[in-house]
Amino acid sequence: MEDRARELARDMEVVNRALESSRIHLVALARAADALELRGPINSPLLTLVEHAEETAARVTRNLRALSPTHSPTAGVGEQGRS
Repeated sequence: MEDRARELARDMEVVNRALESSRIHLVALARAADALELRGPINSPLLTLVEHAEETAARVTRNLRALSPTHSPTAGVGEQGRS
């Protein structure tokens, strides 16, 4: 299970990066469209969807990392200096 959790966490990190990139591009497109039309920013349903997906993917990644003891916050603590 630990190996599977690590693999799934890596896959979710790819999803996280794709969502982050999509969000950045959507924001840029929305700003460009607003500037062309000389209007104030408006809410984009697609951008909102991507933002929610990004938050969910980050939460899933954290939970998967928590399942894997090699990625726990205490993993490696006290092991520095050993050779």
